[in-house]
Amino acid sequence: MKKIVILIIALFLVTGCSVKYNIVINEDLSINEEAKISGTEELYKTYYKTTKKHVLKGFIDLYKNSLEENEYQYELVEGKDPYVIVNKKYNSVEDYINNSKLFNGYFNEIKYTEDGNMKKIETIGFNPNDVDNPDRFDVKAIEITITCPYEVKNHNARYVNKNTNTYYYDLNEKNNKILLEYDISSKFNPKGDLIKTLIMTLIAVVIFWIVIIVITKKNKKK
Repeated sequence: MKKIVILIIALFLVTGCSVKYNIVINEDLSINEEAKISGTEELYKTYYKTTKKHVLKGFIDLYKNSLEENEYQYELVEGKDPYVIVNKKYNSVEDYINNSKLFNGYFNEIKYTEDGNMKKIETIGFNPNDVDNPDRFDVKAIEITITCPYEVKNHNARYVNKNTNTYYYDLNEKNNKILLEYDISSKFNPKGDLIKTLIMTLIAVVIFWIVIIVITKKNKKK
């Protein structure tokens, strides 16, 4: 059977759809993988004789066999702005890296290393060997979010919102990589930054009043 499309997301990107790709690391170190695929207005205009729902349904039908063969769950969510959800759960990070069909085809390697409680996920380079592969779609960049329940010690995410790290991977930059290093002995504390801010504010207030008291005393002596 013809090889599955290396990156299903890529098809939607080059045909005028937008994709949000999410990886969720669970506390038991299993992985939830999800792609939310929706159409752009430019795409829908090219199919003006049918509805948005039927456009997206066509994409599902096109790759239905490939999705089912690889045990992906998929759903068309209806509404004014319909979208497709494609997802799968993996028992471990290793299981995800070895078996995901939505992400790893565009990298030379995705490494997962462990040093005691420290875990690290990183991509190694763009895969240049398949540039001429007719099954490969020309995707320039992918936006990816990784949500981690543990304290992240090192990362190169472009944005961080609580425990969700957002990466923008430019596939034309061979030296680009995604890096996430986390400590499973320490859970993410959503109040951690707030506590740090309060402590710094308190220190600043104390220093301010100390300075005021010192200046006041000096003025009195004069």
